[in-house]
Amino acid sequence: MNCRPYSIAESCSNHAGEMYRIMSSPLYFFLHLPRTAGTTMNAILRDTFAREEILSVYTEEEYRACREIDTARLEGVRLIQGHLFLEQYDPPRMYGRDVQVFTFLREPVARLVSEYVFLKTWRENHMYAYLNRNNVSFADYLQSAEPRLVYRGKNFMTRFFSGEDFDLHAFPQRAFDAARRNLESVFGFVGIQERFDESLLLLGEFLGLTSLFYERRNALRPEEKLVVGEEDMALARELNPADIALYEFACGLFAERTDRLGRLFELKLREFRLLNEKYQRMCRLIGTELTGEQMGPIILPK
Repeated sequence: MNCRPYSIAESCSNHAGEMYRIMSSPLYFFLHLPRTAGTTMNAILRDTFAREEILSVYTEEEYRACREIDTARLEGVRLIQGHLFLEQYDPPRMYGRDVQVFTFLREPVARLVSEYVFLKTWRENHMYAYLNRNNVSFADYLQSAEPRLVYRGKNFMTRFFSGEDFDLHAFPQRAFDAARRNLESVFGFVGIQERFDESLLLLGEFLGLTSLFYERRNALRPEEKLVVGEEDMALARELNPADIALYEFACGLFAERTDRLGRLFELKLREFRLLNEKYQRMCRLIGTELTGEQMGPIILPK
């Protein structure tokens, strides 16, 4: 047994080494587009990143507290997450620090429908009372000029990924080009919600995730999903041409990447899905045993 005293010099050296590791580690930023499985993703991230390593900006209180942050507040933080626009997009910066960005896209019309139904269904969100008190329809949600709604149904994804303002009544070519460039060559990782498992495997390598198993969280139950008429679907497509083109571009990039990985990646994906199905069944059994059958319109709400 080695009983050699632990010297002050060694302690200082180890502390300095730990500080260097923290300061030299990448600062990641989850550019969380609403209704793209982000709550599920954040649960996965918590299995790798410690609580004190995460700066989460979602609630009204968190927004107020994080409007301005000094350098000391970011010491030890390895991950920032939230429905936040970047402070600077190219190169990406947040709170005065360089960040490595990862994000997910979702088919734009499906995302808008999901967002609308979620905001009208989940009582604890900040839009619930307004949407229900004013009986806001999906068409109203898309077209409204009301300040709380004006940007939501009109190429919001292009705005979110470019950081640029634009005329809501014309195709935002400059912002679209900037968003495409960011997805292709500026952001560190871009996933697709409709290909979540594949995205997760690739993101795991990018972030060095220690666990990938998950339960779906904050998702609408099938019976809560809105059946949208063709007229409203056409309106959503008409108002979001840049988002639709951007999503198709991102899907193409993702397909190219996974195609290059070949057969070995397909086998890895199949194995992961089999194991994750077992994990989800186990979680459901434990959850039912502990709390009974879960009710309500949202699956595992945040």
